[in-house]
Amino acid sequence: MINYIKKMFNQNSKDKSKLLAEIGRIYAQVPQDFGGGCSIEKALAMSLLIKEFNLQNTVDIGVYRGRSLFPQAIAHKLFSNGIVYGIDPYTKEAANQSDYPEIQKELDEFVSTTDFQKLFDDVSLIINENYKENCILIRKKSSDAVADFKQDSKQLDMVHIDGNHDTKFVMDDVENYLPLLSEKSFIVLDDISWKSVEPAIILLNKEMNFVTQKVDKQNDFAIFSKGLSKDEVIGLKNKIDTEIS
Repeated sequence: MINYIKKMFNQNSKDKSKLLAEIGRIYAQVPQDFGGGCSIEKALAMSLLIKEFNLQNTVDIGVYRGRSLFPQAIAHKLFSNGIVYGIDPYTKEAANQSDYPEIQKELDEFVSTTDFQKLFDDVSLIINENYKENCILIRKKSSDAVADFKQDSKQLDMVHIDGNHDTKFVMDDVENYLPLLSEKSFIVLDDISWKSVEPAIILLNKEMNFVTQKVDKQNDFAIFSKGLSKDEVIGLKNKIDTEIS
């Protein structure tokens, strides 16, 4: 982890130390479990995008415990002074999934035994104690929250999609948030190995430029860009691949 930070943030040793300490401190409080998580590689990839492109408005769809939300808040706090909007309804109804029959039993058990109100309270507490200026939690379905962004004419610089993985909902997230992307922007799509996510990958490959992906025991995500030249995409891919390899 220290080596990742040293490679990425080569201008300010204080920035490196702060980021390392803050992500480590928060991750110690926020476990990764069957319900979801975010590896250090993906957290650092998103932090790199926020820092390198000075991203101002980012969105985290499917907050759960906050392991993908908090690294964005930290990067905004340290580098861009921007805001990450965490979107999650925190309800059993919204968490139900049916497009992955191989693990349907585990999915059903997770939904039935999870205290979603406690999850919401825990994430809210961390935000209030640490990131009030750089993080806003929206307790709505992503399909409802998009109306708020449209009403405010807010453009989004990065959207991390990790909500309900049924095809309908993944496609809704991509189709609803694509029109809100700013001139130079990114989508980070999670769990790309799921068959239910494949149609979203096909659509994003048509509408955006594929940058890179990482799939292994700890990672399962891809990054897409809008508004970057071919050379910029190649350079960004090389940089991210180097930093998270």
